Amino acid sequence: MHETGLARGVAKTLKSRGLSLAEVRLNVRGGHRDPADFETDLRVHLLEVMPDQAKAVPGLEIRRVPFGHLCPGCGTEFESAQIAAPCPRCHAESLPGLTDEQVDVERLEQYR
Repeated sequence: MHETGLARGVAKTLKSRGLSLAEVRLNVRGGHRDPADFETDLRVHLLEVMPDQAKAVPGLEIRRVPFGHLCPGCGTEFESAQIAAPCPRCHAESLPGLTDEQVDVERLEQYR
């Protein structure tokens, strides 16, 4: 399952940077699955690969960020966080530029 590999990648990245899940947000681009289903599965796999951080998994922010799309109808290229975003020009369903989800780890800065 794709989410297993992503969870392992997140765990490896956090370990190499000396961070915990409580200190980051995950930014997701692309995909072909329902975003809610993907997020649920990713959380399950994060629990499996990072059991020591189980308390942080439910509160982890996972957000969709814009990525490239192409409209097959009019050829317009645009960015959207949606998987099958409507073309802003002709409103046809677009083709996503990324068919598998990509996850970036973003460190959250705390200001006091």
